[in-house]
Amino acid sequence: MKYGVFITGTDTGVGKTVVTAALALHLQRCGVDVGVMKPIETGVPLPTSPRSDASRLRVAADSRDELALIRPYWFHTPVAPLTASRLERKPIRLTRVIDSFRLMRKQHHLMLVEGVGGVHVPLTKSEDVLDLIQRMKLPVIVVGRVGLGGINHARLTIQSLRQRKIPVLALVLNHTVRSNGLTARQQARSTVTLLRELVEVPVIGPLPYVGTLGRGWNQGMTALSKATAIKQLASLIRSSGQ
Repeated sequence: MKYGVFITGTDTGVGKTVVTAALALHLQRCGVDVGVMKPIETGVPLPTSPRSDASRLRVAADSRDELALIRPYWFHTPVAPLTASRLERKPIRLTRVIDSFRLMRKQHHLMLVEGVGGVHVPLTKSEDVLDLIQRMKLPVIVVGRVGLGGINHARLTIQSLRQRKIPVLALVLNHTVRSNGLTARQQARSTVTLLRELVEVPVIGPLPYVGTLGRGWNQGMTALSKATAIKQLASLIRSSGQ
């Protein structure tokens, strides 16, 4: 059975690429044929930049797929996709993204698709990330941050997905900043505790803070791919495809 999952976030910068790459690395080392996609990416200096999200996912999955399939749209400008497409005069067409996805799905047992920003980020004048998820017909993993604002953003995201009747496999929480001091640790514990109580999906994590990975990206992903939370996510994904 060919199946997959869409990894979205409660916001930008919450760790979607980190989670997707760690999952891809873990799954392919378990013998799963993993395909990865980052359909739309902004702030890319060069299409072959090794530090782009798409390139990092490609390495994590040990993929030989062309970047043009993994990432149908890339933009230089580090702004929202719709603004970038207008500035660079490259309109985004979801049919092109879906065509790439369908082709890759035929070639791999499991697809991991990383979104851009949160679920309401506009991709065209009339379509946003929610529309893309719905057209791909994939269940979702939501990545959220631990700390102030994390509760509200996570609940709003899950509510939006449920209104579209999109299945949510899990909410995975991530330490996007180091929790130094008693107050920060209390805020993190509060976020985790309340979300486990209030959202009706598995809450996994939080993932450990990995800092600015920079040149240590590959080593960081190797360590993170062995984390309990990543193993739990991988198990959920694999069971969803049974």
